[in-house]
Amino acid sequence: MAADSLPSGQELARSIRDALPAKDTVIEATMEVTLRNRKRVETPLTVQTKQIGQAECLMIYETKPSDGVGEYWQVRRTVAKANEYRTGKETKRLAKGEDLKEGLAKSSFSLSDLGLEFLHWPNQKTLKKQRRKSRSCHVLESTRPDAGDGGVVRVLSWVDIKSGGVLAADFHTADGKVLKRFSVKGLTKKDGHWQVDELEMRDVEGRTRSRLKLHLK
Repeated sequence: MAADSLPSGQELARSIRDALPAKDTVIEATMEVTLRNRKRVETPLTVQTKQIGQAECLMIYETKPSDGVGEYWQVRRTVAKANEYRTGKETKRLAKGEDLKEGLAKSSFSLSDLGLEFLHWPNQKTLKKQRRKSRSCHVLESTRPDAGDGGVVRVLSWVDIKSGGVLAADFHTADGKVLKRFSVKGLTKKDGHWQVDELEMRDVEGRTRSRLKLHLK
């Protein structure tokens, strides 16, 4: 292949979907939501990764608000299969429909966002190479049929060529409006490897900003 050729969109999306964590982890974190009036709401939570055999893992997000009434979200990722989403620590109810659009701790991070659900959409196309955050990236376009409810039907994501991680993404409606913008905001180098320690999601229309801060040791 030529040095400047682009990978197929389907293969690029698959490589990200199937890159499961290498080990179990439990990370303390904080969701910081800055509202339109600049008021900040902070909610502590834990982010847990649990391996299930060689080709499956659970990603668990559990909030710990001061009032004691928390949220429990679970994403089951399996190589070459669709994600499975569940909510509720006791019931672990199968999540679907509107559940997937709900924001964790009143943030703009939805359950489907945390599961990178757009990478499972039917149409995936690599558009070009482009630098983003001083990194060389592939720009991946993920599309699906019109949601019919004003929801997201197109996502442009910038995939770091070296690490394979998504550094940024714009979420578009059918009429071309950008609803949300995702970005990796913080990176920490440990033992020669870069680790993400802060993620941001901006609600463009609502003019709010949500930051998931991972307190890495």
